[in-house]
Amino acid sequence: MITFPHDDLNENIGPKIMLNRRQLLSRLVTGFSVVAAAGFIFPFLRSLVPSLRNEMTQDIDVGRLSSGDMMRVNWLGRPVLLIRRSEALVQTLEQQSDLLIDPASAESVQPEFATSALRSRQSDLFVAFANCTHLGCEVARADDGGFLCPCHQSEFDAAGRVRKGSAARFNLEVPEYRFIEIGKIRLEHQS
Repeated sequence: MITFPHDDLNENIGPKIMLNRRQLLSRLVTGFSVVAAAGFIFPFLRSLVPSLRNEMTQDIDVGRLSSGDMMRVNWLGRPVLLIRRSEALVQTLEQQSDLLIDPASAESVQPEFATSALRSRQSDLFVAFANCTHLGCEVARADDGGFLCPCHQSEFDAAGRVRKGSAARFNLEVPEYRFIEIGKIRLEHQS
């Protein structure tokens, strides 16, 4: 029970807690401040833990990509490149194994389907994370259809396989994905 110094009505009711107005207002303001701080902190903490359902998969429309086009999307906090390869480029990929560090992708991170020379589910569509396997710099598209790391000049072919003489030792990482309908793929996180 809260009583004030000159309050004679509450003399015989329970234990007295003597508070003056300053103490009462201080406690009220402190209580409201704690509630307000929790209200501001909650959204921040929630943003640190993304929604697993929304982040673990991402659907991408690749039907509008024509031969030679490239699309960049962000997924799981990393850039992903989607490239529509021409038939001529696909044919050259199978003939370059002597120029590559890991032509069979035996040492690289990728799903089981990406162990061929094309490293993709469909020969004309290549999907890979855009981070160089040397230090994680974002690769850029090279004039020959492959990729070039601007940080240490690592070179990758159009299937993301690292060329000899590069600082990187592993091929570009290929994410798990599947076609969910014609012209649409779903990136899926595999743990």
